[in-house]
Amino acid sequence: MSLQPIWRVAGRDAPLAEVVAQARRRDLPAGLSPAANGTDSDYAQIDLALAVEPVDKPGAIAPPPAPGLSFAGFTPRQRGALLAWQHMPAEPSPPAFSQLYLASLEVRLLENGDWSHKVLAELLQRASSESWARHRGLTRTVILAAWLLQDGSLLAKWIGEGLAAETELTVALGLQALLHTPVTVAELLQLARAWGLANHKLHDAALALRLQTLQESLGADPLAYALDSLDPQALQPLPWRCQHRELRLQIPQPNLRPALESLVVDLFTVAQPTPEKPAEWNIVVDQDDNSELSQAHVIIEFRQSRSEYFPFALRQAQKQRGFAQLLDEDRHIVYRVPFRRNDMRRFWQLWQYVQSWSSTRVYCQGRELERWQIYPYSQYLR
Repeated sequence: MSLQPIWRVAGRDAPLAEVVAQARRRDLPAGLSPAANGTDSDYAQIDLALAVEPVDKPGAIAPPPAPGLSFAGFTPRQRGALLAWQHMPAEPSPPAFSQLYLASLEVRLLENGDWSHKVLAELLQRASSESWARHRGLTRTVILAAWLLQDGSLLAKWIGEGLAAETELTVALGLQALLHTPVTVAELLQLARAWGLANHKLHDAALALRLQTLQESLGADPLAYALDSLDPQALQPLPWRCQHRELRLQIPQPNLRPALESLVVDLFTVAQPTPEKPAEWNIVVDQDDNSELSQAHVIIEFRQSRSEYFPFALRQAQKQRGFAQLLDEDRHIVYRVPFRRNDMRRFWQLWQYVQSWSSTRVYCQGRELERWQIYPYSQYLR
């Protein structure tokens, strides 16, 4: 039975050690396991000289080979099942088959030529079938391909189309951020589903508007903002868990979720109508002796707005310690929200909604700031 060219074949393709040596000369972060170092072995290569027993239904092979076995470790019938399976990408298969297949593709990604693009085409074909839906190993191979190609748009497309395994979203987003590719609305919808947000069906146009507002507030794409919040040590290359048991790779794997999740939650939080209250409720005329106000680093003041975000912004403000309603000289209600230095994350969350309102004022250490002075790490907010 013929073998597709994408598979690596003993005697036809270079052994793993030679591929790794060539990759390292091109400054790719590749290495070998101690067991494989100095040998010409490559467990993921297919040896067509071995005995093969033809099989019509590869998914029904019994007993299935154990994961991690090489082609030589399969029985003749299991080898026949693997060779039949390669022509049926939608057919379910034992985990050992997919692992061997992906291990072969990992090595192909390190070879010279246009193998990377051929590997991606093969992965996309597999991903379209139900048996490969959100396959963890397949997702990791795509992530590796995107990093080696320095293609952040590939990661954004893969995540946005719902093809990525949920367990690998964090590392994919981290690499996308390192590749300076902004997050998309489609990706945010997938994150909301994966992270269990209640309202992940927010209309795309509304979400796009909220994302634009957030980007303007942060002064950066949310991925870049989350990446910038990490310690430099978190950006150092780490060992990459390969499908190929003899291959060793190191790539950065920053975890953006701690910084990113709160931003995504805010984007998908739907403002609920605030019940009308008697005008005298919570109105404070003089807050000069208020303890929170006296300890505030930054203060936001805003009035009623026609914005669709006003009910939500008001609810967020009401949760903050020291929140107060005041009456100005024209008897209009002003909402005052003080923030201590350790509350600045909440300040930015509220600011993204109120920054464009004409009534909004911001004070730092008692001095009113201009809007252009308000941005993350601004010297005027120190």
